[in-house]
Amino acid sequence: MKNIYLDNAATTPIDPRVFDAMLPGLRDEFGNPSSAHAHGRSARAAVEKAREHVAQLLGADASEMVFTSGGTESDNAAIHMMLGAAGGTAPVHFLTSQAEHHAIMQPLEQLEERSVRVDFIGVDSSAVPRLDHVAASFSGDEQLHRCMSLMHVNNETGGILDLQQAAAIADSHSCLFHSDMVQSAGKLPIAIHDLHVDFASLSAHKIHGPKGAGALYIRKGMSVDPMMVGGSQERGRRGGTENLIGIIGLGEAARLAVLEMDERHQRWNKLKMFTTERLGNAFPDIVINGDGDAALPNICSVTFPADAYPMDGELITARCDLSGLSVSSGSACTAGSVIPSHVMKAIGHDDASSISTVRLSYGAQTTEDEVRRGVEVLIEVIQDMLDRSSPLSHSRTAMP
Repeated sequence: MKNIYLDNAATTPIDPRVFDAMLPGLRDEFGNPSSAHAHGRSARAAVEKAREHVAQLLGADASEMVFTSGGTESDNAAIHMMLGAAGGTAPVHFLTSQAEHHAIMQPLEQLEERSVRVDFIGVDSSAVPRLDHVAASFSGDEQLHRCMSLMHVNNETGGILDLQQAAAIADSHSCLFHSDMVQSAGKLPIAIHDLHVDFASLSAHKIHGPKGAGALYIRKGMSVDPMMVGGSQERGRRGGTENLIGIIGLGEAARLAVLEMDERHQRWNKLKMFTTERLGNAFPDIVINGDGDAALPNICSVTFPADAYPMDGELITARCDLSGLSVSSGSACTAGSVIPSHVMKAIGHDDASSISTVRLSYGAQTTEDEVRRGVEVLIEVIQDMLDRSSPLSHSRTAMP
């Protein structure tokens, strides 16, 4: 039987329609978009068509979109552009949350080591930044240039930030504002011109596009340093020959995401409801991280609290993999050791419970049958691990 893939928050398979759209770029549209001849002009037209589609993800102007290699590059570029726009070497105060992606946290930790002031505010139980902590964090820093980066949708829980409120707070504090929208673009309606958002990051492979392609939104009128020099591409903001094939794929994936957003949402809501109800019936003491309307429905994060379900949580995803199910865990493997997720710890889970967390995530191609079979595999794996861990666990047999 075919393996079941329920890890779409990590990456998504390329949509066949996206693949078909990319083929001309591999075969016929091979010109350099910067060249003036016919082949170059044809390639340039493909790039600009894709830019229009990507801009529609945010309700932005095409001229505000800069193509990049993905979310990590976009996040890093936004931080350094904000640093430059805030005054270069002038004192800066950066604010972010304790549950951001490492593409935000690690660059800011580097800046902190260089004596830049960085504050990491707390989050709620859905890993959404506590906006009521922002004012207190900015208090007394009137002599500093303020910058803030908060993700729109958390990649582990699906928790949704009230972007309008966050942007209004940034505006009231004369603060440059960046949002990592890698998990939200194409999944939530966004009207970025109605918000005070200066920068936003996007990625193709989260919406059934190719890996190695992404974009950075830069609000019109922003004066920024280029993220890469050595050419006049992307209006001088990112030098280097454009990744034509990746950009075409990103553009088509963006077009389809906007077109099918409502239908995908309806299906994801049903899939998440089934997942949470079935797992809740089987294991009544689980915790759903990011449950309810305040979370994106394509992400379902489930914690098996260590005190209720004593087992070696490090093995959950490996056991699922051996049983033909691909899911993510609440930990990251670094140099052979398992480290609890900083997001799970930020929302209040202890180390053992963080490691005993499973993230199931759905994509545009995920079927109801796949989810039903996948959830049953997970239940069988967890029950077997409980049976092996302690005689007491036999009293926690999964209910039908």
